[in-house]
Amino acid sequence: MGKLSVGILGTGFGAKVLAPAFKTLSDVAVTAIAGQNRHKAASAGQALDIPTVHDSWQGLIDDEQVEAVVVAVPPSSHLEVVTAALRAGKHVLCEKPFGVDADQAAQMCELARESGRVCMVDYLFRAAPERVRLKELLDGQAIGRLIRVTVEWTVRGRAAGNSAWSWQFDPSSGGGVLFAFGSHVVDYLQWLVGPVRSVAARMSTRGGPSQAASFGRPVAADTLDAMLLLEGDIPVSMTVSNATPGGRGHWLTIYGERGAYVLGNANLTDTVIGTGLYQSDAATGTLCQIPVVSLGGERVADGRTLLVRRIAEGFVRAVRSGTPAEPSCEAGWRAQVVMDAIREAHEQQRWVPVRCPSAEDGGGSSGQRAQ
Repeated sequence: MGKLSVGILGTGFGAKVLAPAFKTLSDVAVTAIAGQNRHKAASAGQALDIPTVHDSWQGLIDDEQVEAVVVAVPPSSHLEVVTAALRAGKHVLCEKPFGVDADQAAQMCELARESGRVCMVDYLFRAAPERVRLKELLDGQAIGRLIRVTVEWTVRGRAAGNSAWSWQFDPSSGGGVLFAFGSHVVDYLQWLVGPVRSVAARMSTRGGPSQAASFGRPVAADTLDAMLLLEGDIPVSMTVSNATPGGRGHWLTIYGERGAYVLGNANLTDTVIGTGLYQSDAATGTLCQIPVVSLGGERVADGRTLLVRRIAEGFVRAVRSGTPAEPSCEAGWRAQVVMDAIREAHEQQRWVPVRCPSAEDGGGSSGQRAQ
């Protein structure tokens, strides 16, 4: 069996993280890259030793040599690009979030089922060994009945005020912290603990690009404070912000009857390297680190490449075997359902129920933990 021919759509995250991750796989050939700016695409192709450069996403999708497409374009373009790729018979790995709302995600899921092609979403934190181990412990009920969950993911980022304008600041393109950070949190909470049943939320803009660049333009929210109720009335306190001076990194704490698990990373320069998993003693609160096999590669330029490599391995296996793999497009849809509710809760300043997924529309039954 020959190597899987993969094309990369995007010269930002696509060239920085996704392409390098796929190029580490011996059974993959990254044969093409495309970007809106041909000069950037050509430079990325040359730097990454990718032989074919396209100046449009359509050109890459039409490339008969490309069997699978990795989509790293703004969320507002996901529906159009993923739809075209699936209709062209390509397998798809789409960067999160899966579209800009649940309706778009549902359309892409339905088309993926009809096409028989693999369609996955790059929720890369599921591949982190610390979270995989945490899921094993939670599934084993090592700390008993769960009581509450807290998430804090705060970094300085845009609070510096010196970032140039990009689509990531533009709400009409799918920019903002809800999709950039919140989507990851929603996905891994439902994967680790269970479905979200209702939400209350407030979004705000604390930082932003330089004033000259953003003059006269709406700027997407960079801070989200939310309360979520999970299956079983487990409360979650969630704060995510990429505009917080003195931010303390990414921390998740899950409290149970017999103690707590703490998963955290205070490394503000890399969201992966430096992550640790700890157990907190129920009586004293003393933290004891739980050994986890390292991914290795601590000297890589961007730790996210290590997690994407694992997602890519699962994607290639699914293409070769024809068996389902996670994170699936259905998982991307379930996360989008919750994010729709978060936006509605913010707009209406009230608790909003989350529509329970059913087997017919792509989710699991209401009594099951989201997979």
